[in-house]
Amino acid sequence: MDALQDRIALIFGRFAGQIVRLRRKEGATALPGLVGGLISKKLLYSLSQNMADGVVTISGTNGKTTTTNFLNLILENAGFNTLTNTAGSNLERGLISAYADAVNAWGGYPKNKQQVGLFEVDEAELARTFNQLNPRVSTFLNLFRDQLDRYGEVDNLALRWQDMIKAKGEYGSIVINVDDPNICRLQECTTGEVITFGIEDDNLKIEDLYNVKDARFCARGSVLKYDNLYMSHLGQWRCDCCTVFRPKPKVRAQNISLKNGSSGFDLVIDDIRHKIIINMPGLYVVYNALAAAATAYALEVDIDLIASSLNAVKPPQGRQEIFLVDQKEIRILLTKNPTGFNETIKIIMPDSESIEVNLLAILNDGIQDGEDVSWIYDADIERLKKYNIDLVCSGIRANDFALRWHLAGINPRLVCSNIEESLDRALDNVPLGGRLDVIATYTAMLQIRSILVSRSRKADYEII
Repeated sequence: MDALQDRIALIFGRFAGQIVRLRRKEGATALPGLVGGLISKKLLYSLSQNMADGVVTISGTNGKTTTTNFLNLILENAGFNTLTNTAGSNLERGLISAYADAVNAWGGYPKNKQQVGLFEVDEAELARTFNQLNPRVSTFLNLFRDQLDRYGEVDNLALRWQDMIKAKGEYGSIVINVDDPNICRLQECTTGEVITFGIEDDNLKIEDLYNVKDARFCARGSVLKYDNLYMSHLGQWRCDCCTVFRPKPKVRAQNISLKNGSSGFDLVIDDIRHKIIINMPGLYVVYNALAAAATAYALEVDIDLIASSLNAVKPPQGRQEIFLVDQKEIRILLTKNPTGFNETIKIIMPDSESIEVNLLAILNDGIQDGEDVSWIYDADIERLKKYNIDLVCSGIRANDFALRWHLAGINPRLVCSNIEESLDRALDNVPLGGRLDVIATYTAMLQIRSILVSRSRKADYEII
């Protein structure tokens, strides 16, 4: 690889990003990588070799950004100098951009003996960039149906990941969520180190198999059975036909408590137990914390430090992020597939049917959202119909979203495609000191967040 060409690529990429930020005051997390990648086709591989302590990848349908942010805090507290794309730009151009932002004006890159490249990677992009990144640790969170128009079925992605790991050989470690049958099978594809994580809590379960659609069969086609089901198809599964079953995880969560706007659990690693309380509600927060802990463990981070860091994490952008506008609290809940939507529904459900829920639901159909929005019919919105909900629907597909809510027995007060106008109308019914929950797909989250940053004067993240 021509080092001069790489340096030129980084200089031009960095310059392009700075120009956009000067004009827009935000964004441009992908543009530097897009420009740099056009100049040097193997730039990502070349840059990955500069990481003295290797590269870590985080991939899966749900939880990439939150897990990456949690892990970034752990590694920084452990003394690592992390280079990361915590803003969530997770295609190849976003990964290169993370490097471009770290170089100086002449394209020089500071080397550090504990430099770690920490990247969340789009699940469909991972197989294409895996050899270039050559990760020391690869973490696999879950696989749910998401953007079927772009990714295809879950099984296809799982097979691509299996082939990818087999081709890599024994170098590096993989960290896997054994509660997901598709992810658990990845351990059969490597001779390297495998660190497992999952939930072990018999008191925590969902009532039925309503959402078991993404991993219903074992590798031989037999129907999987569940002794305990936690979220969608994640749980303690087994196959009676081929005697395959979910193994006991190395890193696990027990005694889970999801209440008072937080997620509490016992983190158990090597039979060492720590109490964790994260100020973000939701079972998926527990899974994200487990993934971050297991990955840090694979990097030989001290267990006590892992626990203390998790107790200090904060929500990343757009993921239960809270803004204060005119003495009213606004919470953004990113929602992009049925599983995530169902977990969001659990979060916004009030303790009493008499408590009013103020809700702004925004549905877009951009490429990053998924152009096929039929997934909204697979979410269990009907669970909310018994509650007192003041609902405003917005976004490019506001009418489609409004129809879905109507069919669930919840009629919107207003349907308006203009997001800022919808926000104002939704806030009209929120009392001082009250809260508005915003359910938003990815591009809608970016739009509403930009508006809220401006109104609340909150320091912005650089996102695109």
